[in-house]
Amino acid sequence: MNAIKVRKNFILDKEIVDKAQEILRSQHKNFTEVINLYFKAIVKDPSILETIEKSANMRTGSFIGLLDGQVGDSDYKALKKEYISQTKKL
Repeated sequence: MNAIKVRKNFILDKEIVDKAQEILRSQHKNFTEVINLYFKAIVKDPSILETIEKSANMRTGSFIGLLDGQVGDSDYKALKKEYISQTKKL
């Protein structure tokens, strides 16, 4: 297996790494192994990035966090068209 050295400006959030490290220890994995597994998963299924991004950006611990994934992601123009079409039906 070929190895690649990450450049010195590869910066990670210390708080996130510390939290992830606790989870990884409980799963008996190390950080390097997890990053390699992550890259393998991306290569096999590139659409997994959307799922991961959605999960990473999901808010927790507040009322608005309960609404994540429930409200939708329509833009203003689409909502306005939907509203106009509904009012014309009435």
